[in-house]
Amino acid sequence: MNKLTTIIASSMIAMLSFVSAANSFEYKVGISGQSAAYYGNATETLKDTGVKTADEAIVAFSTMGAFAEIGFDSAFGLKFGLEYTPEMISFKTKTRVIMSTLGDSNVSGSPEGEDSGTQNISAAVEDMLTAYLAIPIMDSGVHLKVGYTQASLVTSETLATGSTYKDVDLSGATAGVYYDGNLGDMAFYRLEGAYNTFDDLALTGSEEGIASSGSFNKISAELGGVAAKLSVGLQF
Repeated sequence: MNKLTTIIASSMIAMLSFVSAANSFEYKVGISGQSAAYYGNATETLKDTGVKTADEAIVAFSTMGAFAEIGFDSAFGLKFGLEYTPEMISFKTKTRVIMSTLGDSNVSGSPEGEDSGTQNISAAVEDMLTAYLAIPIMDSGVHLKVGYTQASLVTSETLATGSTYKDVDLSGATAGVYYDGNLGDMAFYRLEGAYNTFDDLALTGSEEGIASSGSFNKISAELGGVAAKLSVGLQF
């Protein structure tokens, strides 16, 4: 998460420099519940044969997270915040059978004995951290929000090809709008809608091909979705 750390540090330094003469800050902390729908597609290219298999899915889920932010009155109410969601998306296990086309699969010890069979693979997006900026629209309570996101893609697989895939870091962006309303002197609620997208993914399997040196299983994928959030918190 080095890139996200750099963005957070740079944003804080820039804003603190901009409001160095400010004497009014606003702090907010809260918890969020969200319902989201994500679309993902993936293409796997098998080692040796180069056979491609594509799949796609739409996943709907609900999850919880937390956030903290600071607002600068002297910077037109600009806000900088951090959101953390420990368990973001969990994809169902996909099962399929592959058949190798290399040689005679009936010959004992042939490559096909290793490259044919049942494949099981699942994945989850975890530890999603978002650094964001929000700007209020006058005194309406409505804010426009943009942010940069990083998360971990954790894979779990049992592959007939003998390959495994390492967990990878994801990066992406979010854009949305939210409304803050007061619940007394210190409490508030937030209604938010957002669009989230991740950069294209590329995973490489661990096992080299038998018939083709330097050949590895590869997966390319795209992931993005929308979310509706309800948050409650405290403001100071």
